[in-house]
Formats: sequence, structure tokens, C-alpha cells
Amino acid sequence: MKTTLLAFFFIAAAPFANAFPDKPIRIIVPTEAGGGHDTIARIFQRAIQEKELLSEKLVIVNIPGAGGAVGTRKIKDSPNDGYTIGIWNPNALISAKLMGITRYDHNDYEVIGMTGFTDLGMGVKTDSAINSVTSMIERGKVQRGAIKLATEIGTAAHIIPIILAHKAGFEFRVVASGGGSKRLASILGGHTDISLFSTSALINFRESGLSPLMLFSEERSPLLPDTPTAKENGIELSITESRIWLAPKGTPEERLAVIRKALESAIQNESVMTRLTTLGMTPEFGDSKTVLADIEKMRALAEPIIAQLKR
Repeated sequence: MKTTLLAFFFIAAAPFANAFPDKPIRIIVPTEAGGGHDTIARIFQRAIQEKELLSEKLVIVNIPGAGGAVGTRKIKDSPNDGYTIGIWNPNALISAKLMGITRYDHNDYEVIGMTGFTDLGMGVKTDSAINSVTSMIERGKVQRGAIKLATEIGTAAHIIPIILAHKAGFEFRVVASGGGSKRLASILGGHTDISLFSTSALINFRESGLSPLMLFSEERSPLLPDTPTAKENGIELSITESRIWLAPKGTPEERLAVIRKALESAIQNESVMTRLTTLGMTPEFGDSKTVLADIEKMRALAEPIIAQLKR
């Protein structure tokens, strides 16, 4: 009898005895392949596998749609066993909830950590009459909605420029254009005047005819030394866009710790740091407390502005 009970115990316990992970982990990227989030996910996928930082491989799954809402919902609704994680940015997560596009935010996930951040800024067409922050403000104040903002509703590209305009005392005319490449096309085609882009996009799109107007960084970026900050022009607004890793709510902490350790080790790799820097990212790891502090900063800025938009 005792032998039978012991055998039953070991059989029942076997599924829980294996070290995590014992099968591939999915990384859900809420954008098309080739975008910024996808590129960063693949950098970490490659580094973790090459350095054998996890015992199983990572599999990228691209689920674009609705400004990231389709993919982030998939992350949230996946089994909380540690075998599905995702990468996104907290600004978009907060904005979508406040705008009513989604019913969830960071509180509906387990936050694994942050792997770097990028500065953000505003860009215009190279031959635009808006050639300085001063000219932007002056034009905006002359006539309400005189400046057409290319944006993607409910994302950081929508909310951050609205916060900027509010602080500077004018209003943009909001035009729903779509993702980064579509916003660029809208500006270059003369349909809109200005939009929000990451530092790397501002650099990469220069050859296409986009000119960086200003940055939301604390100091001027060494990548764009001639581009002034909002603070230099009397606008107290400093916002970065980080890349955070999420897991479904209820994922065991011991499994999150394994993934967190792999990400933190990967970002310390010289090749990863070089790749991220080339992309305009600051390669810095942050734990969940760091991420949550950044999220609360964004919420404090965005919530009153969005409340006004809904009136």
C-alpha cells in the first residue's frame, strides 16, 4: 500500500518537478514584423539563445492591430504559466486605457522589467514653415487647429503632443493617420504638419525628408545635438518611451524571476548594448518598481488632459 501511494505521489508531482522552462516561450509583439518593438524583441531573443541564458528557445509571435490593442489583449488573456510573455511600451498601455480604447492597463499584467528606453520628439517636413518651437507655438496660437497633427488615436503619438500643446497654450488639429510609417507619409505628402517620433525614427527618416523639431529629453541628445529640447523653450515636459516586458496576471514570481534574470543578463552583453544604442535606445535594465514609477508619471500627465478631451 505504501509503495503504491509513493508511486502515485511521484507520478503526480512529476509535471511540477521539471525546471522552468521546459518548452519554448512565446514573445508576443503587438506590431508587424520589422517595427521597433519587433526589432528589440529579436535582439533579445537572439542574445538569450546564443548565450544560453534560458534552457529553451524564444519564439516571436507578431499580433498587430488597433494600435497594439489586439496583441496586448492576447498577452493578457494567455495562460499565466510563464510560457507567454510580451513586449510593449507603458505610454501606449496607459493612454489606451484612459482613452477608453481598452479596458485594461498595467495592473492587469505582471511587469517583468524594462530593457532600455528611447527619447521622443516632434518632426516636420524639411521645408515646413514650422522650423522652430517658437514658430510652432506662434502658428498654433494664431488660429485654433491651424497645425495638423498626424497621430494614431489612443497611443503615445496622440497623447504626448496633446500634452505639449496644452502646456504651450494652443491646440492641434488631430488627424488619425496610423503608425509611424503612415504618419511619415502623411507629413511628407502635405496632408499633416507634424507628429511624434522616437529619436531613432527622427534620425532614420531624415533622408526621406523629415526634420526633427524638438525633443522631450532632459538634455539634448548626442544623436541629435542641434535639436533643442522642450525645456529649452520653456515647456516643462520630459518623457521617454521604454520597452517593457509583460506576462499574464498571476504568472508565478519564480518563473518571472527566471525570465527577468535572462533579460538583465542579455542587456549587459556588449553586442546587445551596441545594437540598442544604434537604434537610439539607452540600454538600461529596470525592474518592475522602476517601470511602475514611470507609468505613474505618465498617468499623472495624461489623465487630466484626456479627461478634458472626453468632455
